[in-house]
Amino acid sequence: MKKFTSLCVLSSALLMAGAVRADSLVAQAQTQTPLPAGSRGTVLKDRVNVRARGNKTAEIVMQLNKGDSVEIVEHKGEWLHIVLPAGAKCYVSSKFVKAGAATSDNVNIRCGPSTNFKEVGKLAKGESVEVVKVQGDWIEIKPTSHCTGWIGAELVEIAAPPAPPPPPAPTTTPEVVTPPVSLAPAPMKPAEQEEVHVRYVVRDGIFQAVKDSASAPGPYELMTEEVETRQYRIAYLQTMDKNVARYEGKHVRVFGNQTWRKSDRYPVIAVERIDMVW
Repeated sequence: MKKFTSLCVLSSALLMAGAVRADSLVAQAQTQTPLPAGSRGTVLKDRVNVRARGNKTAEIVMQLNKGDSVEIVEHKGEWLHIVLPAGAKCYVSSKFVKAGAATSDNVNIRCGPSTNFKEVGKLAKGESVEVVKVQGDWIEIKPTSHCTGWIGAELVEIAAPPAPPPPPAPTTTPEVVTPPVSLAPAPMKPAEQEEVHVRYVVRDGIFQAVKDSASAPGPYELMTEEVETRQYRIAYLQTMDKNVARYEGKHVRVFGNQTWRKSDRYPVIAVERIDMVW
């Protein structure tokens, strides 16, 4: 009887362990949901807290009301990582700002006028800020496009991605009459079409200018971090932003359409947006 009871207990323990492992795998699979760049959502309730971190004990940065629109960076489990709306209060130490611009790299933007408050973004050297007021040794600024917070995913309705534009209507061309010829030309073999893959991507890496840009399909490139003193190229970058020099040598997240031809060794990303990764 004791042996039978022990076997029952052992079987129950194994079943419970399997269930916990399955739940863990499901939770891990749902930890992060990629979203297209520029995704937006609408707040469903009043007085919804936006926090400095993705947990219920983190500092409250601001509150949003029903109907407010937010730009979503990513979806992680029960939380949405969002760009801080313009109404958020952000603070920078006055010793790192002069004439409305950061005087150092990686300057912390905090959610309160003290180092006890969590950072919600960073400033690159020379980056301009919009000053709201001076508060002792701290300056209140309007949030930059890199300032982010966290909001409960169940409190936001994520908008469906916009439908792609319809293809252009075919244009009609006048009929061309070819005069007859005595000898038909030899049939020509159709040129082999090069295989090209195009898709929207989000890539992390080190941003830097291409040393030999004359022979490259883009003036910039996205590289891996150093592995045994060596770096490896992820993709070439094409961008219309003239102020990308501030990203040189920094860890960034790039959003845009990637084109990869079969004959090319590396893809080319037409950059739509660049975010710093801290």
